[in-house]
Amino acid sequence: MKGLVVVTLLLLLAGCGGEDGGNGVEMPDDQILDLASDPRVMRLEGIVERTDVLLVPSVHVSYSVLGERETKSFRDISCSMDTCTGSGLTLDLTGTILTDLIDPSIDISVTEASFQSLANGFDAVFIEGDLEALDLGELPLDFTIDEIPGALGYGIWGDHGMAGLALADGPFSGRAANVPVSGTVKVAVPFAFGDVSGTNPGGTGPATWTGVAEIVALRTFRRQEGVATLTIPDLAASTPSVSVGIDDAGGNPIGEPGWENLPLTDGHFMVGAAGADYLKGNFHGANHSEAYGVFDTDNFTGSFGAKRNTEQAN
Repeated sequence: MKGLVVVTLLLLLAGCGGEDGGNGVEMPDDQILDLASDPRVMRLEGIVERTDVLLVPSVHVSYSVLGERETKSFRDISCSMDTCTGSGLTLDLTGTILTDLIDPSIDISVTEASFQSLANGFDAVFIEGDLEALDLGELPLDFTIDEIPGALGYGIWGDHGMAGLALADGPFSGRAANVPVSGTVKVAVPFAFGDVSGTNPGGTGPATWTGVAEIVALRTFRRQEGVATLTIPDLAASTPSVSVGIDDAGGNPIGEPGWENLPLTDGHFMVGAAGADYLKGNFHGANHSEAYGVFDTDNFTGSFGAKRNTEQAN
């Protein structure tokens, strides 16, 4: 199942340079090996091996050619275990997903890596680096990309899943009708994956899950970290439902009113249409201790992960 993490460890644990185009100094091999042996990375690799669901709600691209800027959002995305397709876009997650941290044969140069263990029980990572080649397939933008820009990766993971965000920002080159073109491009790809529960949380009374949201404002393509809260008002209800709240770092809600009282079926919840009020997620782990998902509205896109706050563990 290692071919699954493309969106994760490829653009997340490898990135391609960051907002300034990525001219960082490559980390020495011994530092890379230290990262590879970090227990947090090893735990993430275990999650990858057990993963049975991958969520990518959309791919957002803003590009300029000859001074003209255009923004396109590809929202008709469907994912199998290692490939996401839709709207003429193909993301091949098989051969380019793993970084030096797990598979040294992948041609990735990490320039910066920062891991953090959060107080809420999640581990977090920020990675940037330099990836020589990335097969994004043929983008339906009337040109094909030969050179990709720099990128940054952000992610959080627990014991049963990961939520993250891949951003790219910098120059590109390609061809349009066999004519060389160049310009700048910004890309945002949210994702979530893990081993799902497949059943609804059980028990009595209310239950709450809280955690982190990775948010991108589609007007600016700027990332911010927010807060995710999931609430089930009555675990014993004959028709179970879950409410999902996503707030930005300042505590301002960016979630849609339609994200309240979502029907819960086999540990899965979904509502809306991509680009409007779309949200999709799952409870993870045998005891439903975690939840992960993605969202996509007209103003924001992103992913979230949350851990259960109560001792009820069914």
